Amino acid sequence: MQNFKIIFTAGIAMFAMFFGSGNLVFPIELGVETGTSYLPATIGFIITGVLVPFIGLYSVMLYDGNRHQYFAPLGERTTFILTIVMLSLMGPFGVMPRCILVAYGAFKALYPSLPVALFSIVFSGIISLVVWRQNQFVPIVGRVLGPIKFIIIILIIIAAIMYAPGQITDIPETQPFYTGVLQGYQTMDLPAAFFFSITIMSYLKNTTAKNQQVLKIGIKSSFIAGSLIAVIYFLFAYLGAHYGSALSDSNPEEYLANITDIALGRNATIIFAIMMFFACLTTAATLCKLFAELLQKDISGSKISWHQSVAITIAISFALSLTGFKAISSFLSVILKNAYPALIAYCLMSIYAKFRPFNHTKNIFWAIFAYEVITNSIL
Repeated sequence: MQNFKIIFTAGIAMFAMFFGSGNLVFPIELGVETGTSYLPATIGFIITGVLVPFIGLYSVMLYDGNRHQYFAPLGERTTFILTIVMLSLMGPFGVMPRCILVAYGAFKALYPSLPVALFSIVFSGIISLVVWRQNQFVPIVGRVLGPIKFIIIILIIIAAIMYAPGQITDIPETQPFYTGVLQGYQTMDLPAAFFFSITIMSYLKNTTAKNQQVLKIGIKSSFIAGSLIAVIYFLFAYLGAHYGSALSDSNPEEYLANITDIALGRNATIIFAIMMFFACLTTAATLCKLFAELLQKDISGSKISWHQSVAITIAISFALSLTGFKAISSFLSVILKNAYPALIAYCLMSIYAKFRPFNHTKNIFWAIFAYEVITNSIL
C-alpha cells in the first residue's frame, strides 16, 4: 500500500511536470493542421512527445538520477555547458515565460484589458511560493496541483468531444507522421526528462526504504504518467481535427479556449482558465526549481542562497514573458530541430552503455548534431 501511494504520487507529479504550456497547445495545433490525417500525425507526435522523453527519463534513472554521471561521456566541460544551455532554454529563457503567456491567454479571455505585465508579476510570485520550500515540491505537485490539472483537462475533453462537429476538414498533408514528429520536439520534454528524473529520483530515495526498489517504482510511475499524457495528446489532436474549421482565425495558444467556448459556452471559460493556470504553474515551478538549483550549486558555487537563485530565475522569466509567445516558440524551434536527434541518440546509447561496454557515445552524439546543423542549414 505504501509503495502504491509513492508510485501514484510520483506518477501524477511526472504528469503534472511534463504537461505544461506547450502540451496544451501543440497537439491541438497538430490536429488543426493535419485534419483527416490527424491519426498518423498523432502517432508521430506521441513518439517524440511521450515515448522518447520517457526513454530519456528511464536512461537517467539507470544512472541513479545523477546528471554528472549520465553526461560524463561528453566530458566535464561539455556537460557543464550543455546543462546550462538546456536548463536555460527550459527555464527562464524559454519554457517558463511561455508557460506564463499561455496562462495569461486563458485569463485574457475573461478579462480582455488585463495587462500582461501585471499577470506575469502575480503568476511569477505564485511560482516563487511553490518552490520556496525545496523539500515539499513533489508532494505538492503530485497530491494537489497534478490531480486538479488532470481532472479539469478530462472534464473539458469529455464535453468538447460530446459537442464536436462530425465533419473533419480534408487537408492535403503529404507527410503527417513527419509533421507530428517535428511538432513533438516543441514540447521540449526530452531535455526536460533529463532533469525531471533528478527531482523524481530524489523524492523516491527519500520515501522508499529499499534502494533496490527505487528504479522499479520509478518505471511504474513513468508508465502511469506516460499513459495519461499519450491519451490526452490523442484526444487533443482529435479535437483539433474536428474543430479545425472553427479555429481558422485563432492563434494556437487560443485553440483550447475557443474549443471550450464552443462546447460549453462562455460561462465555462473560468474552468478553462483555472485548468490552464494549474497546468502552466506546475511546469513553470518545476523548471524554476531546476534552474535555481543549477544557478545556486553549479554556476555560483553556492555563493548565493536558494532564495536568491529563485528570485533571479523568476526575474529573467518575467522579463522574457513580455516578448510574446510566437517569438519564444520560433526561437526554440530552430534550436530543437538541430539538437533533438542527437539527444535521442544519446539516450539510446546511454541505455546500451549501461549493459554493454560502449566507448563511442561522444563521437556519435557530435556527428549527429553536426549532420543536423548542416542539413537544416542547407534545406
